[in-house]
Amino acid sequence: MELKTYDSILTEMCDNFDALISPKRLARVNSNVIYLMFKAISKGYEIINNVCVALSNKFDPMNCSDEDLDSVASLVGTERNKGSASGLHIFIENTGETEVTLLQGTYIYKLDDETHFEFEVLQDESLAIGAQLDYIAMSNKIGKFEVTAQTEITVESSKGIPEGLVFSCSDNLYLLGLEAESSIDFRKRINSNTDRQNTIFALEEYIRNLPYAFDCKIKFNNTNSDITVDGITIPPFNALIFYSGEIKNELAEKIADRIIFPTVATENSVEVTYENAVFASGEYKVNIVPFIKDEYNIVITYKADEQFVSIYDAKEEITRALKINLVAEKHKDYVKEDDVYNIIENLNITGFEVLGIDLVHNGSNVNYISVPVSKIAELKNVNFLQG
Repeated sequence: MELKTYDSILTEMCDNFDALISPKRLARVNSNVIYLMFKAISKGYEIINNVCVALSNKFDPMNCSDEDLDSVASLVGTERNKGSASGLHIFIENTGETEVTLLQGTYIYKLDDETHFEFEVLQDESLAIGAQLDYIAMSNKIGKFEVTAQTEITVESSKGIPEGLVFSCSDNLYLLGLEAESSIDFRKRINSNTDRQNTIFALEEYIRNLPYAFDCKIKFNNTNSDITVDGITIPPFNALIFYSGEIKNELAEKIADRIIFPTVATENSVEVTYENAVFASGEYKVNIVPFIKDEYNIVITYKADEQFVSIYDAKEEITRALKINLVAEKHKDYVKEDDVYNIIENLNITGFEVLGIDLVHNGSNVNYISVPVSKIAELKNVNFLQG
């Protein structure tokens, strides 16, 4: 949102007014009542504009303060990479002439005055002559702390180090930690994730409009750790595609034309393939998970005046309307009693009055049905009770 100054607002208002009264021009002097009115309005608009811009920036990950960034990111389902400690493989060997005991406690290998690696011995460990132990020690700080392999290192402990024990380490190139994500990098990633999510929303809508498709929901994991959707684990930067309609290999090509991501396979998923030399394996595979049907019934309590309406015809018309409007091929987050009332009300059947509506789901009467993202609510039966 653009920040506007008082002068720019006033000039814009006067110019717009001039365009309306052309070829005349507004006299921009304080003795002109219209000009004074424009000045007052411009001052008020400047204040409103400043507030709106400030609010917009506060919730914009690219413009908000560093203090607000983490909160704003959580609104779009993203969190800062907090980084991780580095690891180090430490080996212990008894080179002495007698058996020794490594006592329970914390053991430290110092890189410098500020950084060290430490490991815990959870219980006393006996080492016979020539025996070896190994531990993974972790750095006391977040970040990459590289260590080269050494045949002997100095390890300290408040419990003391038995005579004859020699400590060594391998290099830790495969155990290096990650630096905490800077605000600049975090802002760039949020922007990238937002662009990706917008692409996914557009892809969902595109698939829904294919002549052989009914509905599509794509859940994308834009975090660095596993997430779970309806009991299905989605690894980082993978997608879970729920779908209803005819499943064709063409779907893989349609998806690949817009965005490339790994997709999660489940027990009932169907794999479709797009063959193209651009991919290293010569093909792009997409796992499509059909929506699961979640059945429910509707019970309508009614009264009718047979002088004005055929009860049989009314029931048929209501049942047909409900099954058309509450179509079972499209996902809805909720099915509510109000939905049923509104559909029947719009039929405007003279002499037929609805006294009550019950949704029957999993054997229980409920006011609404919350539908998991992996399912589609399917209306099985419409039953009528005369009140």
